[in-house]
Amino acid sequence: MFVLEPNLMILKNEKLFIPNWEKGLDGFKIGIVADLHIGTRFVDLDKVYQVVQKINSQNPDLIVLLGDIDAKSITYNNYKKEDVANTLKLLKAKYGAVTIMGNHDYEPPNIVREIFQRAGIPILENQDFYIYPSSQKIRIIGFKDLWHFKSIPINIIGTKQKNIPTIVLAHNPDSFADMPNFVSLTLCGHTHGGETVFPVIGSFAVPSIYGQRYRKGYIVENNKHLYVSGGVATTSRMRFLNPPEITTIELYAQNSNNKIENTKPLKGINKNYAPIVISKLRKIINFIK
Repeated sequence: MFVLEPNLMILKNEKLFIPNWEKGLDGFKIGIVADLHIGTRFVDLDKVYQVVQKINSQNPDLIVLLGDIDAKSITYNNYKKEDVANTLKLLKAKYGAVTIMGNHDYEPPNIVREIFQRAGIPILENQDFYIYPSSQKIRIIGFKDLWHFKSIPINIIGTKQKNIPTIVLAHNPDSFADMPNFVSLTLCGHTHGGETVFPVIGSFAVPSIYGQRYRKGYIVENNKHLYVSGGVATTSRMRFLNPPEITTIELYAQNSNNKIENTKPLKGINKNYAPIVISKLRKIINFIK
């Protein structure tokens, strides 16, 4: 919990069958990296380089960074912005890499923005852009962080665009509850998968108003599709039954044979004990030191 699992790095490969997806785009591969929290324990620049190399090795069509490279931790550990940028600049995908801001990316101001600017990775803040694989079109929309900007998804996305699949990047999965049903797929981070997860109980520390509901993994509700990355970092300094991960997903058109209306809800306690648990754990860790 304190030493072994937080040092692991799992590469997951998923194949998803999603609605509002064009068959000519089948096999489109997205590399997902979330919650690096650079400078926290277990995540130095060497670890970030390993993450970059692992995700590049999968030859994704697009790489998405789902927030929280952590402006405060980068500053506190005196990492040079150009060193962080030069490492992230090594991310390689056919259609490049894009990112969104997480709740830990705004303060101190401009640290994260400058890093991504130097790395040549665009930040999407309630903005969209289009890529054109196989002479077709995919719309990518990035949300501002939900804890800093209370945005309504439909106001950002607008109306459905015919025959154009839409993928939403939102740091916080709580946005998903209000996501319009024509969105093909929503990709999120933020939760770290709950960091420490126990059988039956689940996690005591899921930073979500929905408890375990959007903690981690592939979630389908009424044929709306969400994937929540378990993330790379360990801000509590612990991981249990939930190793750090990066993910590639291959996307395919949904049909009557592979359609999923709903996945089984993640089980566990409903209340978010994260603030209490994190505070107590920090006191214990400081006492041990």
